[in-house]
Amino acid sequence: MRRFAYLLVVFLAAGCTAAPPDGTDGDLTDGWALPSAPAPFRPQPGFCHASLTQTETAADYRPLSCDQVHVSETYAVGTAADADVPPAAGTAGAKAAYRECADEAVAFLGGQWRAARLAVHVVWPTRHAWSGGARWFRCDVTQSDLDGYGQSGRAETLKGELTGPSPLRLGCFAPSVKGETVTEMKPVRCTSRHRAEFAGLWQAPDTSYAELEAGTARSAAGCRSVIARFADLPDDPDMQYRSGWISYNPTRTEWLAGERRVRCFIYFAERTLTRSLKNAGPDVLPVD
Repeated sequence: MRRFAYLLVVFLAAGCTAAPPDGTDGDLTDGWALPSAPAPFRPQPGFCHASLTQTETAADYRPLSCDQVHVSETYAVGTAADADVPPAAGTAGAKAAYRECADEAVAFLGGQWRAARLAVHVVWPTRHAWSGGARWFRCDVTQSDLDGYGQSGRAETLKGELTGPSPLRLGCFAPSVKGETVTEMKPVRCTSRHRAEFAGLWQAPDTSYAELEAGTARSAAGCRSVIARFADLPDDPDMQYRSGWISYNPTRTEWLAGERRVRCFIYFAERTLTRSLKNAGPDVLPVD
């Protein structure tokens, strides 16, 4: 019995020290690194898109070169704060993303985009992508109407568009007015006959959108002050007798995102001009 036990121990020891077959090193993993966890989809700046969207998935992501006809252009991608779900419209997280996109747009475009026929949009991951770890938001810019709703296509990047003269800058207009509603604002050269001119931006108070849209007294006062600074006029009660005004509020979506800048225009119902009214002074714009 002792001799059998001894032989068994020797046999087991020999099995443990056996050399690997020729051409192998005995390492089953062969030094391979473990695969990393898959990273969530994240869009990239510098691409354009055939349409504007509010949310994006990897499956729907079809970026274009900006020399192709497109509607929106991605100029920045930010990182959102961690949360259970994407920020809802009007929340602090959504407003923070819009502020970042609005600031980045000034640097990308080379000027103040609210003073041009441009609009900034925030695109979010879908809830499903968010639950999978996506924490980005996309900053897109579109060429838009004055009211911020229409988007028009183009076939070149907007990068640096506002560093010099641009047809997108707000200037002089030939408006069509029906009653108290402006139905069209056709951009024209300021040396052409016109009855309206962009004067600047008024910072509206942080009120409800319904209240902003409901009355005109507050917008009238705000825009008259903007016009006074633009045309070098006294900002006093007589401003209402020097010219009229037109205002374009942010869209409801922009308002929920925290945009409070209202576009203000000097306007005449009957008088036509063939010059800009910037720094025109009281002699050109007397109390009437």
